[in-house]
Amino acid sequence: NTKTPKHITIVKSYPFLRPYLLWCGLLSAALLTFSCNKDEDVGPGFDLQFQRDFTVPPGIDVFAVHHFTIENIPTHFQDLLTQNQKTTADIARIITTKAVLTGVFGDADYDFVDQVSVRAFDKDNPTNFLEIAYRQPVPLEPGNTLPLIPSLADSKQFLSLDRANLDVVLWVRNTTREEMPTRLTLTLRAEFK
Repeated sequence: NTKTPKHITIVKSYPFLRPYLLWCGLLSAALLTFSCNKDEDVGPGFDLQFQRDFTVPPGIDVFAVHHFTIENIPTHFQDLLTQNQKTTADIARIITTKAVLTGVFGDADYDFVDQVSVRAFDKDNPTNFLEIAYRQPVPLEPGNTLPLIPSLADSKQFLSLDRANLDVVLWVRNTTREEMPTRLTLTLRAEFK
């Protein structure tokens, strides 16, 4: 007398649901994949790439918003303009195509994060900022890598300068148990007119 597991009985009872569930799963996977990378939507131009590390301290407060500022990042924008025989006037816009937070040592877990916002800002006036990537809400079990959703906002006013300033803003759902070295990797596209 063997008993059939309940989940098999449910699937056998509703065979018309199989194609529907398969398509829902494939659609969800496709949306997740394409929502975090905008490379296909950009025109001719050149890429600006940034990789910077910061550390999330242990025991951060769940009732506060946490800002991790990364200042004076060389953009190499003028060098890239020269290489492409262009001027700043030839650039239509600069948009984010890819953004990721990753644990530096591979053992980080971003399950404590509820929301993320990556912002470019004016060092002389920090209230003048632009969100260039975000994730809201963060999945409950993101693991060591947290892909962010690129913003469609034009960040030319901030990223066409010699040096850029970034602010990684975290809203947390749990406190951190240990120090977490984190790497922000950004790719932005300077599109030609």
